[in-house]
Amino acid sequence: MKLIHIINSYNATDGVPRYYLKADTALLRNNDAFYVPEGVGRVVAEPHIVLRTSRLAKCVGERFASRCIDAVMAGVSFTQIDVLDEARCMGMPWDEAVGFDHSSALSLDMLSRDAMLEGATFMINDEVRARINIADMAFSVDRVVSRLSECMTLRIGDLIYLGAPKQFEVKIGDNYKVAIGDKVLLNFDIK
Repeated sequence: MKLIHIINSYNATDGVPRYYLKADTALLRNNDAFYVPEGVGRVVAEPHIVLRTSRLAKCVGERFASRCIDAVMAGVSFTQIDVLDEARCMGMPWDEAVGFDHSSALSLDMLSRDAMLEGATFMINDEVRARINIADMAFSVDRVVSRLSECMTLRIGDLIYLGAPKQFEVKIGDNYKVAIGDKVLLNFDIK
């Protein structure tokens, strides 16, 4: 399974969805706590709507892309910002900054594909901090899926983190919740 993170859904400048990949060891499941890695500097969190692919897909046209997605989940990705800044300055890959173990929280519960139209709400300590609406994305979901299928073969169970409109500084002791529509799918603590 691939974890594909779209990085320019809300700030695209060149008209093409850009992404990076993570290993499946980056998954944080079961609403387990996220433990801030020691000695890495600042860490930020980004809430996502996550798509699960339902079929093998290669070079799928946009008009058929919706057939490739069978479920929607909630997610939060974590990035070690200081490590990322250093990697960017040195022209190095981002893997260490974004792909570390448990850096992608994922809900176990899934909703139908249409649930993404309701948008998502990200809460820190029960305070709404962000609303994620796919209508605000620079690319349609079908465009994202089609573009990804041009770059690589999508397989059953691949996860597409659609991107986040904001980043939030991670603080030990906080509680994160992500709801799609009115259903809370993620609820975990930062330790």
